[in-house]
Amino acid sequence: MTASRRAGRDAGPPASRPVPAPPRTAPVPVQPAAGKRTDPQPGERTGDAGANSAKRGARRRPARRRRRGRVPDVAVVLVGPMAAGKTSLGRRLARELGVPFVDTDAVFVREHGAITEFFAAHGEPEFRRIEAEVIAEQLAEPGARIVALGGGAVLHPETRRRLAAHPVVLLMTTERAVLRTANLSRRPLLRDDPGAWGRILKERKPLYDEVADVTFRTDRATKEQLAVRAAEWVRAQGRRRAAEQARNRSRTEGETE
Repeated sequence: MTASRRAGRDAGPPASRPVPAPPRTAPVPVQPAAGKRTDPQPGERTGDAGANSAKRGARRRPARRRRRGRVPDVAVVLVGPMAAGKTSLGRRLARELGVPFVDTDAVFVREHGAITEFFAAHGEPEFRRIEAEVIAEQLAEPGARIVALGGGAVLHPETRRRLAAHPVVLLMTTERAVLRTANLSRRPLLRDDPGAWGRILKERKPLYDEVADVTFRTDRATKEQLAVRAAEWVRAQGRRRAAEQARNRSRTEGETE
């Protein structure tokens, strides 16, 4: 700009002229070109996000169906030697199947006090008698559930008789694994006499085999793996029982016609 043009202007910034607002027009929808994607609108999922979400949902839904799969409408019972993992695996198995879990030793303690003190005060025969009553009450409860028994529960003949009407899982392990993983402070028998575990198992093993329908080794897999395998077996038992009930109903209906 030349000096003469600057001299002819007023001092200060130039006055701004108001700019007229553009006329309002309705937005024209833009048609995406073939093969091209438009930006997502608010609240709209993008193609990849929607597809990924749909894929994730498709992966989750079968898992929920598996958990809701048929299970026996009676208690599934866990038996086995001391420290074989009946309580810890029982909880995981119950979660996997979506059913309640009951530990009969815990029920006994809640109703009658510590087992070691009861043993000392009343002796083993009285303990076994009341233990059998606790087990009978739990097995009589309707509906599917996982019930873990104490290691010596199979010693009572009435308990063994009742177990014949239930799917029974035997959990087995080894003395070496027990002494390596068990909390010995909570198991004074093993702490004071480590060889007692093997001697007790030798006496009770025939009774475990008598009542068990299937055996799982808890020292050869993780608890997560065992819970999945045991759940598959339980569901198979549920399907088998349902098929038997259907056949029995058909037979009964045929006889009444």
